[in-house]
Amino acid sequence: MATTSITKNIAAPKKRAQGLVITGVSFANSRTLLSAGAFYIFFIALVVGFLYPSLASLNLNGYLTSNAVTSIVGAHVKDASSFSAFLGIELYSSLYALIWGGIIAYMAGSSLPATIENGTIDLALSRPVSCTRYYLELWLSAVLGALFLSLTTALSVWIAALFVHNANINWQWLAIAELIELAFMFLASGIGMFFASFMNASRAAGGAAIGIIALAYLMNTLGSLSDKLNWMLKAEPIYYTQGIQALAEHSITNWYPAVLVGAGLVCGIVGLLIFNKRDLPTT
Repeated sequence: MATTSITKNIAAPKKRAQGLVITGVSFANSRTLLSAGAFYIFFIALVVGFLYPSLASLNLNGYLTSNAVTSIVGAHVKDASSFSAFLGIELYSSLYALIWGGIIAYMAGSSLPATIENGTIDLALSRPVSCTRYYLELWLSAVLGALFLSLTTALSVWIAALFVHNANINWQWLAIAELIELAFMFLASGIGMFFASFMNASRAAGGAAIGIIALAYLMNTLGSLSDKLNWMLKAEPIYYTQGIQALAEHSITNWYPAVLVGAGLVCGIVGLLIFNKRDLPTT
């Protein structure tokens, strides 16, 4: 008795995703955090753009250049009456470093421990992905988040300037201010990855990274109040973040951004060494 064989068409297995998959997934997981940061940047810029004519007529220059405000924003502006100065105080001060730098620090700090909590790190490292590549891709996602916030800030400033007659923004110095703030956020990402390298709880690691940024802001604020506390300024990174000076006064110290980038590299590389040597918890 003759038998006939039935052949089934078996679908070819899907090719394994190539490229920076880990980076893309981590960036997507942080979209809520980044969207919130971008929204507040855009909102603050628009508020400054709409209210600047009224604020300029109030003659707040004496108040905005006082020691109290200087300690809060982390820089002394000689003339705070221009639109660039108002934007600098609102978007490029030490408050920017605290809030949006804190967002990047939390994003980086929580990224790796989150994969330990949900067990996806075991799946990722069981494939031909080294610990070094895994760590670096997560770090890259935080750097891309910093770039996203930086570009959002520049776009928001451009839109806000449309509502101001004779805004007189020097766009070259605006770009320099953005690069300075980006250098600080790179440092924030390195701090976050350092804590992520040896902590298993995402909120704890992200919170610890934010704590370092908050400590830097506190030291910057206290150090601005008295010459006797001047040592605090030079011991923390916000002192080297001269976004306001770049935008409002068109002057910076050229090597300060290198301090931020160098410190970020040190934190991130130390974290990489720790992560490569640690024993990951099993799920």
